[in-house]
Amino acid sequence: MSRALHLAATVVFAMALPVSAQQSRISDTRDTFQFQLNGTTVTIERSGASCPPACVQPMQAASGVGTIGELEVMDFLELFVSQGAGLLIDARLPEGFSAGTIPGAVNVPEATLRPGNPYRDDLLRALGVRNGDFSNAFDLVLFGSGADDGGAAEAVRSLLAAGYPATKLKYYRGGVQSWTGLGLSTASGG
Repeated sequence: MSRALHLAATVVFAMALPVSAQQSRISDTRDTFQFQLNGTTVTIERSGASCPPACVQPMQAASGVGTIGELEVMDFLELFVSQGAGLLIDARLPEGFSAGTIPGAVNVPEATLRPGNPYRDDLLRALGVRNGDFSNAFDLVLFGSGADDGGAAEAVRSLLAAGYPATKLKYYRGGVQSWTGLGLSTASGG
């Protein structure tokens, strides 16, 4: 790399760093990330919300469960939700849901899907599960606040642990932050 190009890349990189933001962990297992570029150590750090709980989530919530984007969410709304065959699930707490959600979403907070919830079997019945039979269960797309919200991924894992087939589950990792960041319509939850 020419010296001028290296200097330009360094300036652009430096301009991208927040000036007075609070440093946070990237994930549960990673404080920072470093790599070598043209003999220079480059460090990626994260500022903003504290990790945990707001840790960057992997792209895949669980093995066999597809991760989708905004256009696929819209297709799911048209092909499954509008036909009564699927549910778009906002896994955030009711406060987040009521502040605004993706149109067509229902609120099923992640904690309600945990194995310890005494009402989880009732919730699974509401999702179409009958005596351990998932053949008539709804197809589900789950989402949370965004890529640093582990709630939707945890909800996916709880459903899998309950026997929900991975083929009936999708994970929208971008969540409300990506949805609104793209200027897409939201709905008042609740």
